[in-house]
Amino acid sequence: MIDLAALVLTCAPLVAQDTAHALIQVESAGHPFAIGVVGGALVRQPATLAEAVATAAALDAAGWNYSVGLGQINKRNFQRFGLTPATAFAPCANLAALQGILSECFSRARQRAPPQAALRDAFSCYYSGNFATGRQHGYVGKVLAAWSSRAQRATAGPVLSHDNLAQARFTPRSRSPTQEPRHEPR
Repeated sequence: MIDLAALVLTCAPLVAQDTAHALIQVESAGHPFAIGVVGGALVRQPATLAEAVATAAALDAAGWNYSVGLGQINKRNFQRFGLTPATAFAPCANLAALQGILSECFSRARQRAPPQAALRDAFSCYYSGNFATGRQHGYVGKVLAAWSSRAQRATAGPVLSHDNLAQARFTPRSRSPTQEPRHEPR
């Protein structure tokens, strides 16, 4: 059993616990070997790391676009976060990438909206790389519902440590000319 609270605190400290848990619930339901196939689906989810890595290799060989792990990090983000198909399933590395993607999205959204609206835009961006698709596909609503459900069970706290995210430093990366949903670099 994974201690998500400790992992988030250690591996994605700039993301508020409730926010990270909501994203993880929506993305993978807490399954570290989860694989989401863009435009497709697996017959069943991998049960072990070895099975997950073999599945990712088969998807790569067949030319599929996919996302993996707790935060469903898209394969197109592996290089910029120093991941491989094997290391992307490691919970801490996966959550560090979740933090990086969400932080980049929030930083961009914060330039155009106040904190809570920027957070919703950041959720959309986390899903799709832009501020609209995640809203249109219902992703933002799912994350907010997961957050609300968790918040009802715990003491309410800040949704996002936006001051920390705003201060995070990022290295500029090359941008992809296509923007398919599932956490692809822009």
